[in-house]
Amino acid sequence: MDSKEYVNLYLDICNELLTKLTFDKSASDNSNQHIFFITLDKSMNYLADEVLSFSSIEQSSFSSLNSSAKWNLFLDDITFKNIIKRELEPNGFLYEFNQTQEKLFNPIDQSIIISNDSINLKKFISILDKYKEFMFMLRKTTEEC
Repeated sequence: MDSKEYVNLYLDICNELLTKLTFDKSASDNSNQHIFFITLDKSMNYLADEVLSFSSIEQSSFSSLNSSAKWNLFLDDITFKNIIKRELEPNGFLYEFNQTQEKLFNPIDQSIIISNDSINLKKFISILDKYKEFMFMLRKTTEEC
């Protein structure tokens, strides 16, 4: 399988997981939420690999990096810099993905009110939709290269 097929495979798994999320605080649902983010991260990793062939980035050590480090490297590529930069800003896909993943993997003390931005189905759907838009924009850009 090539990177594009893996991106789509992991995206399909994320879509399937969305149908199973209930946010009832059960162990099973908590696991599914974590699996959703791990799976989406895998899709992002393969998307970065797919985009790499269209960039001017040094490829030798790229495969050993995690997806977040890969996307940060694309900030140095003139072709993808503006797309990645926009997604790292608040309301961007990469920013929301990282913020929500941080909340999920390191939950805050519920007795302290920090934010009204909760983790719910709407948030997961929003992140997945933004990822699809991000993926489409990158693929469109690579096709034009």
